Amino acid sequence: MLGLTALSMALVKLLPRLTTAVPSSLLTVVLITVLTKVFHLPAQTLSDIAGAETFRGGLSVLPHFGLAQVPWGSWQTWRVLLPYSATMAAVGLIESLLTLQLVDGLMDDGKRGDTRKECIGQGLGNIASGLTGGMGGCAMIGQTQVNIQAGARGRLAGISMALLLGLGIVAAAPALGQVPVAALVGIMFVVCESTFAWSSLRLMRKIPRSDAATVVIVSLVTVWQDLADGVVVGTIVSALCFCWKQSTNLWVETSEGYSGFIKTYKLHGLLFFGSTQSFADLFRIQEDPQEVVLDFAASRVLDHSALEAINNVAAKYGELGKTLHLVHLSSDCAGLLERLNSGTMPPYEIIEVDEATDPIYEVAEESRYYRDLKAPDAPKRKDGQADVSLDEEDEDFDDTEDPEAWEDDLR
Repeated sequence: MLGLTALSMALVKLLPRLTTAVPSSLLTVVLITVLTKVFHLPAQTLSDIAGAETFRGGLSVLPHFGLAQVPWGSWQTWRVLLPYSATMAAVGLIESLLTLQLVDGLMDDGKRGDTRKECIGQGLGNIASGLTGGMGGCAMIGQTQVNIQAGARGRLAGISMALLLGLGIVAAAPALGQVPVAALVGIMFVVCESTFAWSSLRLMRKIPRSDAATVVIVSLVTVWQDLADGVVVGTIVSALCFCWKQSTNLWVETSEGYSGFIKTYKLHGLLFFGSTQSFADLFRIQEDPQEVVLDFAASRVLDHSALEAINNVAAKYGELGKTLHLVHLSSDCAGLLERLNSGTMPPYEIIEVDEATDPIYEVAEESRYYRDLKAPDAPKRKDGQADVSLDEEDEDFDDTEDPEAWEDDLR
């Protein structure tokens, strides 16, 4: 087995140097099969694994239209089918899209595959397959790699493969059953070797540890369970790592004005559910003066937890008879804060509006809070020109404007 596999790998690599008229993988299968038959080598064949009945061939193997004979009206049937169907659909879509990405990279002809058409086509094909007693399927990375290495450049290659495979199952199934498994294993090893991005191993020490850990975890889960579980676990781990990074990147720049009468906190970073505790720890409420300015020019308020955190900090200042002024909030944030405070801001929490410099963005919030709330307006520039877009605002995200002008008005 090991010897035939090694020989198969060597043939796939060496045969293209002799001829490219016939795909090297096809020649390898033929040569290994003939070699095992001529020299009577002990090799496990496809018939040995799947059974001779699978490779009996003939028209009897063609599919027949009809639904499976199961109790469709029973909840128990759907309880069994739905988890498997969801897993198969997820794995099929992921592998098909990964294959499409691989093809785009290998072809490098300036064109990109249509992911929408790929997903719809796969879904329709699997529905037709299920209605004719077949199994669900998806794009195959290994087979696609073999096709491209053989010179495939268009849709005709996939159509030809499907037609020839169907013809082989009907007319030449007994012969296909005699193909040694070692020949196919060797071909797949070569496909894996050529598909794997070996350069990624050199990056493991250069990328953040969290990203490296995510790669390792996803790989292990995919091998241990399946691709769908690997993607789900990877998404969760990546989200947790992102939350951790952003929660530790929240910081403030403080300054005092008018002999300590006003203290300004300029917030930097993202304020969301993962950073609310860090946000609360940034303030020195007991030591701060009567008037405190919280500047959001270099920050973004992302969700409901962030809005609640702002209200909580303002309430703590209010308990001590102090006032918190909120500067450079988007109109969306301002409207939601007013909504959370029953439509009227408390006297200790004041939103200072400046249409010329306030940013434009929305907050991820429940629909009940957004009901009847006007969408944020684009602030006008001081020269009265066109509105500022979100992209233009992002270019000035690290705004260093000193709120002294606002402090003059407060004085």
